[in-house]
Amino acid sequence: MLIHIIIVVAGKVQGVGFRYSAKQAALEHNIKGFVKNLDDGKVYIEAEGTQENMAAI
Repeated sequence: MLIHIIIVVAGKVQGVGFRYSAKQAALEHNIKGFVKNLDDGKVYIEAEGTQENMAAI
């Protein structure tokens, strides 16, 4: 069973490698999706994976 989640992260998340770290974690756990910076300084994440893979992060 696949799980699809949407996350919006606020705080010091732009300019500190947050998107890169999120991508690396997703690749390590076979999670698909994307991460993008929003104009208001937040980061938007959509991710999809098995329950086991999502729980591993």
